[in-house]
Amino acid sequence: MTRFLRTRTATLVALTGLLAGLVAATTPAVAGEGRAPHRAHHRTHGIHVPPAYFGLHDGSRQAYGHLPFGSLRLWDAGVAWRDVETSPGRYSWARLDSLVSAAQAHHVQVTLVLAMTPSFYADAPTRAPAHLRDYRRYVRAVMARYRSFHGHRGIRAYQVWNEGNISPFWTGTPHQLAQLTRVVAQVRHHVDPRATIVAPSFAVRLRYQRTWLSRYLHQRVDGRRVWHYSDANAVSIYPKPTYGGRVGGPEDAMALVHLARLRYAAAGVPRRMPLWATEINYGVTGGAVGATSARPISERRQVANVLRTYLLGAAHGLQRVFWYRYDWGRVADGGTLGNTLLAVPGEYDRLTAAGRSLRIARAWLHGRLVGTHGRGPCARGRHGTYTCTVRFRGGVRTIYWNPHREVRIRVPASERRVSLSGRSIARGAASTVRVGYRPVMVTRRR
Repeated sequence: MTRFLRTRTATLVALTGLLAGLVAATTPAVAGEGRAPHRAHHRTHGIHVPPAYFGLHDGSRQAYGHLPFGSLRLWDAGVAWRDVETSPGRYSWARLDSLVSAAQAHHVQVTLVLAMTPSFYADAPTRAPAHLRDYRRYVRAVMARYRSFHGHRGIRAYQVWNEGNISPFWTGTPHQLAQLTRVVAQVRHHVDPRATIVAPSFAVRLRYQRTWLSRYLHQRVDGRRVWHYSDANAVSIYPKPTYGGRVGGPEDAMALVHLARLRYAAAGVPRRMPLWATEINYGVTGGAVGATSARPISERRQVANVLRTYLLGAAHGLQRVFWYRYDWGRVADGGTLGNTLLAVPGEYDRLTAAGRSLRIARAWLHGRLVGTHGRGPCARGRHGTYTCTVRFRGGVRTIYWNPHREVRIRVPASERRVSLSGRSIARGAASTVRVGYRPVMVTRRR
C-alpha cells in the first residue's frame, strides 16, 4: 500500500447546491464512526480506476467534448442486429460505422450488443433464430469489419444479448441464450481473438430475475458451464424507486451487485472474473421499455447519485459502469424513464448539473482508491457514513457522505487556516462540518 503521506496543506470541497468551492482542511475524523464491513475485491495496493470505467450510452454523439468518459455501450442506438442485417446476409453499416468512427476519434472503447433477431430469422426479435448459423454469420460479419477499422480497432467488446431475463428483450430459454453465448465465443476465437466477450446482461433487482440468472449460469454447452465462454459478466443495477418510503439510491444499487455476486459464486464463477454494470439510473419504475416516467428528484440529489454511484462502483470492484443514458428523450407522460439526467432531454449539447458532476467523479477517483484502518474502500461506519480514500501523487483525498441522515465530521487542529463553506477558523482551532447525502471531499497535500 502506498506509504502514508504527511500532512502539509489541506483543502475541502463540499457539494452545496451543484458543488461548493474548494477550501483547505487537514485530515478529518468522522465523529462516532466505527468499524465498517469489508468491501469486496479490495487489493492492499489500492484500486486504479482507468478511463474506460466511466461508461455511457449515447447514440447522439453529443457527449464527446462535454464529458470525460472512456467507454460506450451501443444499445438503443439504432444498431441492434435487426437494424444492421436488413435481409439475409445483407448489412447496412452506415449508422454503426459513424458511431464507431466517432468513438475512435475520441479514444473511447466500444461495446456492441449483438441482440434482437431480424424478422426473417424468427417470429419475434426476442426469440433465438431458428438456425444458429444465421446468428453466427452476423457475428462473423461484425467482428471481421471492426477488428481493424480504418487501421485501428473499431469495436473492443461484444455483448451477447441485452437483459436476457426481461421479456421485452428475450423470450427464449436459458439454454438457447447459452448457445448464443458459445457462438459468439467461437467466432471470436477464429475472427478476432483480441476482442472481449461480455455475457448477456441481466436485471437483478427482483428475485425471479436473479433466479433466471442462476438458471442461465448453470447451463452447460458442449460439457462446459456457459460462463466459460465469456470474459466478463454483466448486470443492470437499477434499484427500486423507493424502499420503505425513501428513494432508492446508489447504495441500493450496490446491494444488487452483492446479490448478483452470490449467484455467480453459487454457479462456480471465479471471483476474479470481471463484472460490468452495463446499465444504471434511478427512479426506474419497472419493465424495460415503458411509458411511465420516474418521479423527478432535485438537482442536488442527481449530482449526489452520480458521484456516489461511480465511487461505490469502483469500491465494489466493478470494471465498467455504463450510465443509462446520456441522450434520453421524453416518454408519453412528458417525463424520462430515469430521474438522474446527464444532459437536458432533447438538447444533448446542454449538460445538467449531474452531467457536470461526472467530471468531478473522475477527478476524485484519479489515483488509487484504498481501504484504511483494516477496512475496504468506501467503508460504511456504524452510523451510516461512508468514507472513501484516494491516494494520488500530490496527497490524499477523503470523501464522505451519509445517504440517510446528517452527521458531523471533525476537522482537527491544523497549522494552516481552514475555511469551511466560506467561514474562517482560527489557526489551531478544531471544528466540524455537516455531511449528508451530498458527498464532501477533503484533500490533504504533502
